[in-house]
Amino acid sequence: MPATEHLVLIFAYHYPPENVIGAARPFRFAKYLSRLGYTCRVYTAAEQTGRHDSNVVYVPDPFVTHPRRSLRWQLERAVRKLILPGELGTQWSYRACRAAKTYIRTHPAARVTIFSTFPPLGAHLAAWQLARSENVPWIADFRDPFPDWSEFTDVHPLHSMVYGWLERAIAQRADVVIANTDGAQTEWREKFPALNGKVHLIWNGFDPEARIEPLPVPPRDYRLLSHVGHLYQKRTASPVLESISRLMAAGRLPSGKVRVRLIGTNAVGELPNQEFLDHARSEGWLDLVSERIPQREALQIARSSDGLLLLQPQSATQVPGKLFEYLQIGRPILALVPPDSPSERLLQRSGVPYRCVYHGSTPEATDDAVAGFFDLPSMAVAPNAWFEEQFNAENQMQMLNAILRSLHNCQMQTSCSIPNFRYERPS
Repeated sequence: MPATEHLVLIFAYHYPPENVIGAARPFRFAKYLSRLGYTCRVYTAAEQTGRHDSNVVYVPDPFVTHPRRSLRWQLERAVRKLILPGELGTQWSYRACRAAKTYIRTHPAARVTIFSTFPPLGAHLAAWQLARSENVPWIADFRDPFPDWSEFTDVHPLHSMVYGWLERAIAQRADVVIANTDGAQTEWREKFPALNGKVHLIWNGFDPEARIEPLPVPPRDYRLLSHVGHLYQKRTASPVLESISRLMAAGRLPSGKVRVRLIGTNAVGELPNQEFLDHARSEGWLDLVSERIPQREALQIARSSDGLLLLQPQSATQVPGKLFEYLQIGRPILALVPPDSPSERLLQRSGVPYRCVYHGSTPEATDDAVAGFFDLPSMAVAPNAWFEEQFNAENQMQMLNAILRSLHNCQMQTSCSIPNFRYERPS
C-alpha cells in the first residue's frame, strides 16, 4: 500500500440507494473525492441491496433492525424520550466506529481523515469516538443545524441544554466545521466566535453527471403547480393555498385554469382545515395525495409541471435540497420563504423565474405575489453560469480537497489557515 494513500472515512447514516434527500450530499462528496485520488470508505445505515461498491460498508442500526430486543435498545429509547428527542443512532455510532477502526489498522501507512455528516447525531458520535481513539483529523459536516427547541413550549429545558452542549463540544473537538449555507455559516461564527477560523462553507448542489432537465408539459387547459415531499416542521402550504382560494373568489385567477398538486405525507397543522381542503378539491383546483412516492416518479411530476412550489418558511438559514432540483428544471418557482434568506438569494441570482411569498405578510401582499407568479410564462429557463460555478459538485470538491490537504499540512505546523471556497453573495 503506498505511503501517500489518503483515506477519507465517511460516516453517513443516510446514503444511496436510500431515497432521502440527505443521502445525496455524501454520495457526491465520495464520488468526486475518489476521482481526485482519495480512497473514500463510507459507513452507512442504508442497506446496500443491489449495490456492489466494496468501499461502502453497511452497518445496520440495531435500534431500527432489532427493535425491543436488547437493553441497549431500551436505553436509546429512554435517551430519545427524556434527553435527546429525534433520530439519534447512538448504537449505530459505536458499531460504525468499530468497523472504521478495524479498517484504519489495516492501512497503517495511509493518511486518514474522518468526515461525518449530520443529521442524525450518530454520524458525528461515530466520528468523535474515532478521532479521539486514533488521533486523526475530523471534518464535521452539517446538512442541518442542531435542533433549536426555543419555540417549543412542550420541550423540557434539559433537551435544549444537552443539544447546546453537544453542539459546542463537537464544534470544539472537530478540526473543521462545514456549513451548507452562508446563513448557517454566519450563525456558527456568531455563536462560537473563537472557532471562526474552522467554520467553512460548502453549499448543497447538484451532480453534473446526473442533471435534471425539464420534460415537455403535456397538453392541458390548466397550469399545474406541484410540490412533492413531506410537509413537516412548519413547512406549511396554507398561506399559498388560502391565497389561491381568495384570488379565485375575486376573479383574479380564472376558475379551472389553475391546479395545485401536493403529493406526500403531511403533519398536523401544515395544511388548511379539512373543510377548506374538501371545498378546494370539490372545485377541482387542489389535488392532494397523502402518500410517499418513488423519487423517480416525483422527479417526473416536477419536470413536467408548469410551476414548482418551494416551502421553507421555518428557516432563515437553510436551503432545501429540492431547490437545486427546481433550478435545474428551470420552470417558474413560487417560494414561501423568509425575506433575504439564502433560498431567496439563490433565486435572485440564478436567472430562473420566481416569485417569493413571505410568511406573515398581509393577505393583500401574498395575493399580489401569487397572482404575479401565475402571470409568469411557464417555459423552462436554464440557470445561469453563476449557478453552475457555485453549485456544481465537481467544482465544490476543489474546496474540500483544499481543506483535506491543509488539515494534514497543519499537523506538521504550529499555525496554518484553510482557504474558503469563493462564494459570490448576491447584492
